[in-house]
Amino acid sequence: MLSNQTPDKNDSLTKEVTQVLLDFIRGQLLIAGLNGLIAGLGFFILSIRHAFILGIVVGLMSLIPYLGPVLGFIPALIMAWITHHNPWYVVGVIGIWLIIQILESLVFQPKILGTKMKMHPLMVIISIFIGGALFGPLGVLLAVPGTAVLRVLYRRIVKEN
Repeated sequence: MLSNQTPDKNDSLTKEVTQVLLDFIRGQLLIAGLNGLIAGLGFFILSIRHAFILGIVVGLMSLIPYLGPVLGFIPALIMAWITHHNPWYVVGVIGIWLIIQILESLVFQPKILGTKMKMHPLMVIISIFIGGALFGPLGVLLAVPGTAVLRVLYRRIVKEN
């Protein structure tokens, strides 16, 4: 289907797919930045030492799928205990983690990735569910960029015919 195209058309397709993947990466970086900002502000409100450094750690670790968000909060949990010696501050950090996870999955992922990749937010959510159902954790990770690339290929094939 695509191999019969001229080199210019193949270059154009490659550029379009590359742009989609770059948009995905930019969206993920924006989401990680928001996660870190919210975490840092939450830690600051809880008067946890080194709140903004811990927020940066949370943001960077949120780039790592699945375990990253959990691992990113471990230093904050430890610092909350060291700073206050009160279990309620640890519970507060867990609350911040829950808020960020809810915001990321229900707002940031669908809205930011949907906007960056020109996909409806509902399509982002559906693609993640289908990717997870078909291919497990790897499917969840690759669902949105995979769907966007398939959409580019589909549009290219439909245009040609």
